[in-house]
Amino acid sequence: MNPTEIIATLGDLKHRIFPRPFERLAVKGADLVGVEIGVFKGLHAESMLQNLSVKRLYLVDPYELYEDYCEGKGRYGVDREPLELAKKEASTRLAPYSNQISWIKKLSHQALADVPGGLDFVYVDGNHEEKFVREDIAGYYAKLKAGGVIGGHDFYNGFCRGHDGVVRAVTQFAVQNNLTLQVELPDWWLQKTAA
Repeated sequence: MNPTEIIATLGDLKHRIFPRPFERLAVKGADLVGVEIGVFKGLHAESMLQNLSVKRLYLVDPYELYEDYCEGKGRYGVDREPLELAKKEASTRLAPYSNQISWIKKLSHQALADVPGGLDFVYVDGNHEEKFVREDIAGYYAKLKAGGVIGGHDFYNGFCRGHDGVVRAVTQFAVQNNLTLQVELPDWWLQKTAA
């Protein structure tokens, strides 16, 4: 196994035993309303629904490859299972939570209009290009209530160069808005301050 495969395997094993750091450390409270951007097979959505007191979870994923989704072309194109199968698996996995979830099968910037304000949390795991991470953070941070948390996955750099855009976008947003960045790999999060 190469180092990237070892890290992926260990991360997968860790998350089968423990909830992700975002769930364990960042999000607190009852009757939570949140968003997950980038649902794929629904594994993390299922974990949030099992480990958090979720009243409503908006699931944002277009389940399509598009021109600017460079990572997706390599990962979910010809050599990987099609996104259609991932969508089917997510739908089956999350069916027991149908009274708590709302599917929004759109690009994240298009879905903003379908998501209410006053959110308790947002989890960003969509397009990892810096431009898109920056747009997701800015757009969905505005939807949080004071004290709400925005966070996401893949806060790596160095060994996983494809995620450098996540690190840059998150760090830049935290500095520009004078927010304290919390990180426990592979997750990051920021808490919205009072206006």
